[in-house]
Amino acid sequence: MNVREIPCRDLKKVLQKPWVDISRRPWISGDTAYVPVREGYPYTQALPERRRKGRGYQKIGSIIAFHGEKPDEEVISEIINRHNPETVIWYRGHRGVMRIPDINVLYGEISDTIHKESGILYHLNPAAVMFSQGNMEEKRRVAGLVKPGERICDMFAGIGYFTLPMAKAGGFVHAMEINPDAVYYLQKNIRANNLTSQIIVSPGDCRDHITGIYDRIHMGYYDAKQFLPVALQHVRSGTMIHVHGIGYNTREIREHLMTKGFTATLIHRVIKKIGPGKVHTVTDVVIT
Repeated sequence: MNVREIPCRDLKKVLQKPWVDISRRPWISGDTAYVPVREGYPYTQALPERRRKGRGYQKIGSIIAFHGEKPDEEVISEIINRHNPETVIWYRGHRGVMRIPDINVLYGEISDTIHKESGILYHLNPAAVMFSQGNMEEKRRVAGLVKPGERICDMFAGIGYFTLPMAKAGGFVHAMEINPDAVYYLQKNIRANNLTSQIIVSPGDCRDHITGIYDRIHMGYYDAKQFLPVALQHVRSGTMIHVHGIGYNTREIREHLMTKGFTATLIHRVIKKIGPGKVHTVTDVVIT
């Protein structure tokens, strides 16, 4: 594992840097933190892989969230001693089109928290709305593609996962979200990040609100390809559509394009692993 050595006092300052490998935990020894480095970035030394019992976890504001198998009591105690969180939860998945989290509180009481990522504040309650840190690099990537003044549609906005970074990059975003709880936090996050002039929110089914022609359409939903015929009614030559999904789904996307008489350039990317043999992917579709 490639790492950079930094003083522990500076750890919080660097965790949002693009070179940090967020899939691995920093290792702390004394006053020094050894921060994992992503492939392709400079590092100070290589350390042997370190293993710990239990599953990986995420820090969402003041809350620790476990995914996968339920952690045992020893792992929970270790996390409490290490991080002193307000709450520890076990995230088991989500339900329905509103993507309502299915969680089990393992320690403390669940409540609102504030998560900071790439300079953006996200107010949320993990019991009511989804949040995935595994999408961090994808948020940065998409925001980096946005040109100031773009007209953007975010068909599945949630609490602003991609809406906020795209607006901060200079886009004017039409954000649509069907889950009322997510809409509440989305509007709160827009105000907290001073982006009210960049974002318009339409609560409800995106198919009822999408209108006009967009420069960019973001479809951050695992079944996004099912909504592609709707999105294709609102594109022009040069429009880029980000179609999220599970696995390699470019064949189905090409079929939708052919049915509607469109040609496009497709680029397929893996975002993260989401389970045994399953990966979260995105296909960038540029209409020609």
